[in-house]
Amino acid sequence: MRWVAAPLLAATLLAAPASAQEDAAHAASVQHRAAQRLGLAADAVNVTPATWNRRGQVFADYLSGKEGEEERQLVMLAETMDGPPVRVTVGEQKGGAPRIAAIGFANADRDKAKELIVILAWDIRHYDVSGTLYDVRILDDWKPGQRALSPVKAAGRLFKHYECDCGRRDGPDMIAKFQTIAAVKQALKRAGY
Repeated sequence: MRWVAAPLLAATLLAAPASAQEDAAHAASVQHRAAQRLGLAADAVNVTPATWNRRGQVFADYLSGKEGEEERQLVMLAETMDGPPVRVTVGEQKGGAPRIAAIGFANADRDKAKELIVILAWDIRHYDVSGTLYDVRILDDWKPGQRALSPVKAAGRLFKHYECDCGRRDGPDMIAKFQTIAAVKQALKRAGY
């Protein structure tokens, strides 16, 4: 179970109950309701509740596909769990399924609404290279009735796909520039968003 907000998302989290016991119960309830809504076992779903453009949302991720070929599905559910899930993105197989490293929000186009930032991470363990592969995905703000989020192509071009933060056996280490939401926000700001 994951009830830890992605880095720098804490300011946008939904109001949580006061005590640690209530917090744990609330987290389990959100995870259980999301899993039930998706038709999955509760322990198969990770949830990240957030407020995005003044709407309470729950981002839920889970694995799908045959063993050894799993992909990470990321969907968005309304805080109330009504309405269909909105497809956010799919983390494809790269020698293993990715994890959701971070979820955050920033303006990445010319409107006032904030866009969704998703950072995917794959663990890489090879003879020559070892570390973490990152991919930044920028998705346009959600509009009621929309069943899937669309990439923001202009902002997406700022981020090289699949940056590796890896050590190499023969050669210098590679450092991924965009491992955090803060780094992505800085790049967007420098680009004028």
